[in-house]
Amino acid sequence: ENSKKTFSDYEKYYQRLNFELDVICSMGFSTYFLVVWDYINFARKSIIPVGPGRGSAAGSLVAYALGITNIDPIEHGLIFERFLNPSRNSMPDIDTDFSIDGREMVIEYVSMRYGHENV
Repeated sequence: ENSKKTFSDYEKYYQRLNFELDVICSMGFSTYFLVVWDYINFARKSIIPVGPGRGSAAGSLVAYALGITNIDPIEHGLIFERFLNPSRNSMPDIDTDFSIDGREMVIEYVSMRYGHENV
């Protein structure tokens, strides 16, 4: 039951979060996470339905803590290294689903905020 977390449970989250943040920062992807958080936050504030997160990004506790995904990777035994691995120098891919009714609004927001040439 989730309501009875022990100190070791919290320690596990703390260690995992520190590990992920170290990897994300050392690989230079902290800005990427903040940009993804920004447009998901925009969609939610604009009452545009956002999917819970899918694919390997669901293995990131940082993505869960930021609200990018709605899946607790520790609770579900998901592995961060399938999403972002320091030995594999590739861009992380955070798959995000938006309602078809609000999708264009999110694209317009991102285009205006970060430039049409970057979208």
